[in-house]
Amino acid sequence: TRIINEMESMLPNFLRDVTSNIETGMTLPQAIRAVQNNDYRVLSKYVKEIAAKLDWGIDFEKVLEDFAEKSNSRVIKRSIRTIIEAHGSGGKVGSVLRSVSESQQMIERLKRERRTSIYTQMINGYIIFFVFLGVMYALSKFLIPTLGGTEGTEQMGKVLNEIFRNLVVIQGFFAGLAIGKMAEGSIFAGIKHSLVLVSLGYTVFLFTSL
Repeated sequence: TRIINEMESMLPNFLRDVTSNIETGMTLPQAIRAVQNNDYRVLSKYVKEIAAKLDWGIDFEKVLEDFAEKSNSRVIKRSIRTIIEAHGSGGKVGSVLRSVSESQQMIERLKRERRTSIYTQMINGYIIFFVFLGVMYALSKFLIPTLGGTEGTEQMGKVLNEIFRNLVVIQGFFAGLAIGKMAEGSIFAGIKHSLVLVSLGYTVFLFTSL
């Protein structure tokens, strides 16, 4: 997810440089070859690959389609599809690239604004989990000991303690996914939050049972 986000953030710079070269009179393939040594971070290796394939004589549209598939980004795939259609129709490619670049910049700006606005909700998600964890811990620490005394109640206490622990793990996992979806727009981006919450909750109950 981090790599895809970085690629999407660097795409406007790449398109802007290509557009500048086209405006000097270069064809689209020539313009891409001219920027292959520019620094686009994780996008740089894909730009070099595109330039190399063009030097090998591979069809330009096929090269762009391969790049779009390798990127695993819906945003980049959509942008490349627009570029291919403009190139195939013989339209003003420079204008199309500039429009795609501006559109991508706007998308990145909206993403940043969303992450800023959603930060409070992300913190609330963590607070809600900690409250839930505190309730489960209190029940495990103070309620279950009151059930002690007979073999049946001790067995019930063990079962309840296991149920509480499982609830914390389940809550932590899905709360993390929800936080990732809100903060970064991807459920998979929430896996790191899930790992943090699940690890923390399980550790608390592990020490509680000692």
